[in-house]
This record gives sequence, structure tokens and C-alpha cells, in this order.
Amino acid sequence: MSDIHSKVSTLNAILNKAAEDKKKRPDFITISGDISDFGDGEEVKMVLKAIDGTGIPYCYVLGNCDPIESRMGVDVKGKCLESGCMLFAGVAFFGSGGSTRTPFSTLFEVDEDELIANIKRSMSACCGDGGFPGASIMVVHNPPAGEVVDKTRSDLHVGSQKLRQLILEASPILVHCGHIHEAVGVERIGHSVVFNPGPAARGSYVVVEIDMETEGEGGPLVNVSHQKV
Repeated sequence: MSDIHSKVSTLNAILNKAAEDKKKRPDFITISGDISDFGDGEEVKMVLKAIDGTGIPYCYVLGNCDPIESRMGVDVKGKCLESGCMLFAGVAFFGSGGSTRTPFSTLFEVDEDELIANIKRSMSACCGDGGFPGASIMVVHNPPAGEVVDKTRSDLHVGSQKLRQLILEASPILVHCGHIHEAVGVERIGHSVVFNPGPAARGSYVVVEIDMETEGEGGPLVNVSHQKV
């Protein structure tokens, strides 16, 4: 999920729907920012506590509408990737929050170089400096430069070129981004499947299935299914 914007009622509807089929109960949840709606750390914590209640492990990053002072995490069960990477089922989850500069001077904005440095710091917590994890998933709020996931209503592409280059170099299995509400979709950058689930505040989320035993295009077979409540 991405862009919850403090809509806990909609978040709970998504969590309930995702858990309806007990045979397909999610193994893991990723949250790619804008958890609060220009709130403080307590608001971020309040929203994430709804996910704590499911008992499903999860990781998250903050978005540009979240408080930058909480970038290293709040007191919840989930792992904030800004403070390091997370290993789950043999997969390394890494990433960083915030967005590149906007015209709106929102709460958590960074320069492009700082965004890349933060992602690399998270990544190095799993694999050491100068290396890339084997099987990995990148979670970021800001989209990379692309064809789909960074396209605004005015047909401008506002994603990060340097993030795109890092994806090509690191080749994660998946890249989960958000930020641009209307840029719902999925595309491929190199060997990586990149998706923007759309705003959870409006009931949008994605179910991802990864078959580690079956080779897809340049890596494990991945199926991304956009959902709505």
C-alpha cells in the first residue's frame, strides 16, 4: 500500500479484504509512505498500529506528507527501512522515504543525491558497502523516472532519473513506489518489476505474488494485481 493519508477506516477495509481468503493471507506487507496526512509521529504510529493488529510482518518508509523527524521509525512492530534493511523469507527489503523537491514545500523532501544515499545506506545494512543484495525488494515513496509510475495528470514524468539508474544497477525483484496518486500501474525497469498501487486513502492496493522457484523475465516469476475496496 501507499498514500494512506491517515484514512484508517479505508486501511482497515483493505486489511480485512486481503485477509478474507485464509489460504491467501498475505505473508508480508509493504507501505511506501504518506502514512499520515501532514501529521506528527503520533499520527504515523496511530495509523501503523492498525497493521500491528493483523500480526502480519511489515516494513515501511515515510512519504513527503509525513514528519521528517520520524524518518528513522516510530514505536510499532513494523520495520522502518530508513533505519536499515529487513530480511524476510530470504529476501532483503530496503529503501528510503520522502520525495524529491516539490513546488509545495512539504514535510519530508530531499535532494535526489540524498535520496540515493539514503537508499544505499539501507541496502548496505544487509549486504555491506559496495554490494547489492541477491533477492531483494526496494520500497520508496518517490517513483523512478519511467513510463507509467511517475506520470502526472498533466502527462509530465516527475520520477527520479538517479533512482532509475540505481534500480538498473541493483536489479531488485520489485520496486514499490507511490507519491503520484494518479500514476497507478506497473512497468519494468531492467529486470525489476516496478509498481505504484495508487492511494490506499481511496481504497487502492496491490497484491503481489512471487514464485521464487520459477524464472520470469530476468528473475523470479512475479504477478502484480491491482485491487480496490
